[in-house]
Amino acid sequence: MILVMAAALAAAATAVVVAEAAESDAAPGEIVAGADGAAPNPAADDGLQGEWRRSLNARRLEAYRARREKERQDAEATSRFGRWGPDLVEAAAMYGQNPAELYRVMSCESGGNPYADNGVNKGLFQFHPSTFAGTPYAGAGIFDGRAQIFAAAWMWSQGRKGEWGCA
Repeated sequence: MILVMAAALAAAATAVVVAEAAESDAAPGEIVAGADGAAPNPAADDGLQGEWRRSLNARRLEAYRARREKERQDAEATSRFGRWGPDLVEAAAMYGQNPAELYRVMSCESGGNPYADNGVNKGLFQFHPSTFAGTPYAGAGIFDGRAQIFAAAWMWSQGRKGEWGCA
């Protein structure tokens, strides 16, 4: 009887650990290592399981807070700059530019239409195909709005803002 209860208790503890690991970023059923790199041992009562559980919960909380902050920032950017706001803010931050200035030029050049085409220049920032091909974002395609935003911010960081009539 005591042996059966001990086996049941060990199985239940293992199920809890496996369930917690499945809720983490681990593959389903994978037991994630604790902060010290060791897998938790549900049968041992040496405190490692509690440390592992606290570490896992701290990582989950940190990831949750980061996700929520990103959602808040994206919502704020969208309310300020519309559909392309999150990309404008991200590119501006990456290349040390002003997102409002990027937005103003983009609106002037294309009205925010990623498929704008005047017969020569194309996309959100009305890139000439050869100019766009010289940016690190050329592989994405000239009508890719996100790529155009990052390419424009990159060009501005290279001192080439004057290539836009709207700038």
